[in-house]
Amino acid sequence: MASVEVDDFVRRVERAYQGEVYGEALYRGLADVIADPDRSKKWRVLADLEVTTKARMLDLVSKLGGDTPESEAFRVKGTNAVSKYASLPWADFMALYSKELEPVIARYAELEMLCAPEDVATLRFLTEHEVVTKAFCDLELEGRSDVSINPTLELLASANAV
Repeated sequence: MASVEVDDFVRRVERAYQGEVYGEALYRGLADVIADPDRSKKWRVLADLEVTTKARMLDLVSKLGGDTPESEAFRVKGTNAVSKYASLPWADFMALYSKELEPVIARYAELEMLCAPEDVATLRFLTEHEVVTKAFCDLELEGRSDVSINPTLELLASANAV
């Protein structure tokens, strides 16, 4: 890759890392305000996945020589988004969030294709964690709340097995 392309790639990886800061704040906030204990517990699991993904991305950002401090602006943005989602009826929230994840999944899949071979596993995990979050929303919409968090739990288990 040319220098400009490398710089752009690193910025995109940094942005993805900061996206995990946002997601952790959002998901923890949702877990705190959602009254249904089962749903709240699921958001805590999703927040744990954000933390796991953020740690992997931190290692990659550091390796690439990018900026590693967690952005307070992204954390505040995540916290501020809690009310937007929590105020929606559950099905509307799940439908909206599932749709919002589609371009994120595409953006992260593109990073996988652009990275060095030794970084594919990290960026594949980044993409996959969004895929399972979308699966959570879609399964909730299908009325399968009894299994909606399972893909997330499986991904977390695989991450902890490494």
